[in-house]
Amino acid sequence: MTGIQQQNKNKRYNSIIQTAESLFLEHGLDHVQMQHIADAEGIGIATLFRYFPKKNKLIVAVAVQNLERNIQHFEEIVSADQPAVERLKRVLDHLTVKNTAEIKHSTKFREAFESYASFTKEPLEDIEDYINVQKRIADILLRIAEDGKVDGSIRADIPIKEAIITIINAYGTFGSNIALKSSISYLEDDIAPHIQQRMLMEMLLSYLRPYS
Repeated sequence: MTGIQQQNKNKRYNSIIQTAESLFLEHGLDHVQMQHIADAEGIGIATLFRYFPKKNKLIVAVAVQNLERNIQHFEEIVSADQPAVERLKRVLDHLTVKNTAEIKHSTKFREAFESYASFTKEPLEDIEDYINVQKRIADILLRIAEDGKVDGSIRADIPIKEAIITIINAYGTFGSNIALKSSISYLEDDIAPHIQQRMLMEMLLSYLRPYS
């Protein structure tokens, strides 16, 4: 295969994933069939199956690419010349579900995927690829824990690694849940999702900061 052929193959692969993600978001993972994706992509079903022999393989590929979008941004945050606790605050800022279509869609798909994966009778094929991306992100973020021990911006009397992972998971889950349900939940203006997220962030960060 020539370099141009490989580039075209990669371009088609990524295009299929983007098309599939849009359809999954609009209609739900269970309701979208491979033929729907082929039609929307403008290719034959046989061509689609050459890239993804099974629907579940395509679903996982979409989930992997969805999650990988965060890696570069997390790397930039963790590499910044700031106290560890301030870098963690920036990580939580990134996880805050802002009122943009792109971020909401990305979060909505991950929520749908993880729910879908948890209810399958057998583990999804290629699910290790998704888990490995999670591990890569965790390894990046845990550099904050090591730096916090050195710069003193995080308490030394707690298990820092466990605390940071717990805080990130708790904040991310809460933010996704409250933002995605805001359209079906009654909330007064003064307790809007972004206000609740900010309050939770301060609670979590105050646990990490050394006592003054």
